[in-house]
Amino acid sequence: MNLYEKFTMGQKIYSKMKEGKEMKRKNIIYFVLILAMGILISGCSLSKSTSSESTKIEVLDFSQKVNLKKASKPIKEDANILFVGNSFTFCNDLPSTFLNLAESGGFTPNVSELSEGGYRLELFADPNDELGSLLTSALNDSKWDYVILQEQSRIPTFENMTEEVMYPNARKLDEMIKKADGQTVFFMTWAYKNGDNIDGGNIKVSTTREEMQTQLANSYIKIADELDAMMAPVGIAWMRAAEKYPNIELWDEDLKHPSPAGTYLSACVFYGLLFDESPVGLNYYGDVEEETAKVLQQIAKDIIFQ
Repeated sequence: MNLYEKFTMGQKIYSKMKEGKEMKRKNIIYFVLILAMGILISGCSLSKSTSSESTKIEVLDFSQKVNLKKASKPIKEDANILFVGNSFTFCNDLPSTFLNLAESGGFTPNVSELSEGGYRLELFADPNDELGSLLTSALNDSKWDYVILQEQSRIPTFENMTEEVMYPNARKLDEMIKKADGQTVFFMTWAYKNGDNIDGGNIKVSTTREEMQTQLANSYIKIADELDAMMAPVGIAWMRAAEKYPNIELWDEDLKHPSPAGTYLSACVFYGLLFDESPVGLNYYGDVEEETAKVLQQIAKDIIFQ
């Protein structure tokens, strides 16, 4: 298949692909407001102080082996795959980057996407939400091999929001995915390049990149283990790449969203995980220079097959 599918089994899944960086910038500028609204909607609250000073974060060793649940055998060459997320998914078009990698490796997956800036699993799990309704219909009306779930980029770094917002909705979506004969794949996202800093009202956060990635990793690993789900350790791959190859810029100018190289590395991780095959040697490089692409392919291989 040569086209990036927006249709699966006759059902239009939906995709709000944002064009231009200005729209993406707006999503970041107003994030704190979006987060605050999300807190009110969900009925939970943040701790009065959440910071690396008041709460010691034991940083993970990102070079250590990551125990991953692998794809079921035999590997399907034409798997039906649905990406569910927000701007971390649609920025630079991760789904089609993944599709192009897959096709260069001889696979023919049917790749679809449901994404919107600032979205979180809580909204996707709500059948009364616009995109939540579309996801509910997609899972009820179609069969999926893999459904990739990406939580909003900050929620997994707050312990109470993780437990009260992320996990209950992840469990609900996982149940729906299993009823559609699919496997849930959690998309562990990356830390912001300079860590996270919020100082507004009773929300105070100050974490390094390593601390933020530790929080993200721990949250995704815990729910994946609980649900016996798959997990793409994209964030850890980013940490390895940033440490070993600091000249490869993974972050966009806003220091949060992915650069083309960041998206390419993410796609390589998904390729290795879902097809149980090394991405090393693939001849699709997207918007990344060949030499850089080969380095990123190797990083993805090492984290999936170490």
